[in-house]
Parts: sequence; C-alpha cells; structure tokens
Amino acid sequence: MNILGRLFPRSLTNAYQGSWAAVWLLAPVLIIKTMIGFNFSGLNPFISVSEVLQTVDGVPLDTFSPAAVASIISSAGAWGMALFALCLFTWLVVVRYRAGLPAAILLLLIEQVGRTGVDTVGLVAEVAATRAMPAAGAVINLGMTALLTIAFLLSLLRVKHLN
Repeated sequence: MNILGRLFPRSLTNAYQGSWAAVWLLAPVLIIKTMIGFNFSGLNPFISVSEVLQTVDGVPLDTFSPAAVASIISSAGAWGMALFALCLFTWLVVVRYRAGLPAAILLLLIEQVGRTGVDTVGLVAEVAATRAMPAAGAVINLGMTALLTIAFLLSLLRVKHLN
C-alpha cells in the first residue's frame, strides 16, 4: 500500500499500519486540544474564556471596547466548539477506526498550522531577535505543531507489528 493508500484507506478498520510511536505522540496533544476545546467552547463552567485569553494567550482584552471583547470571546467560543468536535472525532478514530489515524492526525495538523502558522514564524523570529520569552500559549502551540508533524510522518510509515 502506498502513502496515499495509508492516508486514505479504502475501509476504516481497526488495523493500523503505522508506527505506534505516532499514537504515543498524538495522545498528549489530543488530550490537551480536547481540554482546550472543552474550556474555550464554554462547556466548562469553572473556566473564564476571557481570563484564559488574557493570561495564557496574552490578548489585552481590557484595551478593547466591550463590543470588541464580546466579539473576541464569541469567536473563541466558536473555535473552541469546533476544536472540541474535531477532537471527539479523532478520539473515535483512535479507539475504533485506527486505519484512519493518518487522516485524523493530518486534520489536526491542518487546524494547528492553519491557526498558528504565520504567528509561529513571527514568534520564532521575534524570540531569536529579542530573546524575550513568548506567551505560554505560543510555546504550547509550537510544541503541539512539532509533535503533530512528527506523529503524522510516523503514522504514514509502514511498520510490521508483532502478533
């Protein structure tokens, strides 16, 4: 089976062909992304989305008008719900349809890079130039991008599993 065949299998079974290291790299990222999606979607009554945006992501909400703050929080909530749904789908693939793991990891990677790609390049350049410590959310995103990239590549490798 070629790489495209492993990425898009004819049937979604529980027969995973890739490296199990990919699953171990995916697991912590998936746990973190599921928690982030749950918290940002507003489903967690103990977490304030505005507090997370200000402390973890470094968004200065107090400098915006009330209407802008409401719009930012609403957008973060919509993104959180979409991320939570994507993570639930990925958990289903991990548990039941492992042949689809490469495609599920690719979807998470596309979401991650699409959301943070341009900012990551600027972040690396800024840190290199000023040696200033970036926001915690930026560091977490950079680590998750690296782990997802490695997991995706490992999931495409054909590995003979011991029975």
